[in-house]
Amino acid sequence: MHSNLQRRLASGQVVVTGEMAPPKGAGRAKIEQLAENLRDCTDAINLTDNQRGIARMSALGAGAVLAQIGIEPIMQMTCQHRNRVALQADALSASVLGVRNILCMTGDHPRIGDHPDAKNVLDLNSFQLIRTMRKLRDESAFQSGTALKDAPSYFLGAVANPNIERAARLEKKIESGAEFIQTQLIFDTARFRQWMADVRAAGLHQQAYILAGVMILRRPRSALYLRDHLPGTLMPDDVIDRMQRAEDSEQEGIQLAAELVQDMLGVEGVAGVHIMSVDWTRAIPQVCEQAGLLPRPKPPAAVY
Repeated sequence: MHSNLQRRLASGQVVVTGEMAPPKGAGRAKIEQLAENLRDCTDAINLTDNQRGIARMSALGAGAVLAQIGIEPIMQMTCQHRNRVALQADALSASVLGVRNILCMTGDHPRIGDHPDAKNVLDLNSFQLIRTMRKLRDESAFQSGTALKDAPSYFLGAVANPNIERAARLEKKIESGAEFIQTQLIFDTARFRQWMADVRAAGLHQQAYILAGVMILRRPRSALYLRDHLPGTLMPDDVIDRMQRAEDSEQEGIQLAAELVQDMLGVEGVAGVHIMSVDWTRAIPQVCEQAGLLPRPKPPAAVY
């Protein structure tokens, strides 16, 4: 059974995905509150997996909550904290719980988080994880070769960083089995356009759906932090200047994000956008509105 996200992309709809972090606790009220805020402006919502190495509720648990209230989750799955046995167990659990999208990532080393003495696992890398997930689904077998009784069902994604990576790395992820790609946050649009030109030259946009990543800035210091402390980010000086000059930095950040969304969607081969924030998910609907992405169309009918 295909996810709504997969059906939307296959039909040619411009897709909007959002992102939220599961809570640092066992309550579900906050999950539902954040997700409800994004229900009408996004087509699916990423649940991060202990991002920045900080312990939280699992993406699997939060994703199951979203599925229960009729909001489509994208479960991020990272390699840093679990071995191949646990990763495959989570994939099977996701399928039975109605989580129909999995995004495979390397993840963040625990030394940068709140448990710096935690053991780093990294049993599989992101390429191996993608191949393992495809084997579970398409060959009905574990990575070891042991047969499954019932194959899982999910749409499989991966991450790319156009700021610092060549299109050849994306090609390897697609060859490994990725069906959709969410990029890391983009502020240097000239660099992104060159990367997409290389992607199109290799025909990769025809082999996987590419969603361009947009981050909503809230304060000038947010731009400076991303520039100075988040490896793999290209932060143009004019973006920093614009945020520093703004009388209302929150509204300026929303407007900037809306402009970036429109810019990305104008690039040939981009199938949609992935909108991120740092603990400011309530700004995502405003970005979607200013970018002309509302109301969201209904997903195509499911085919069984």
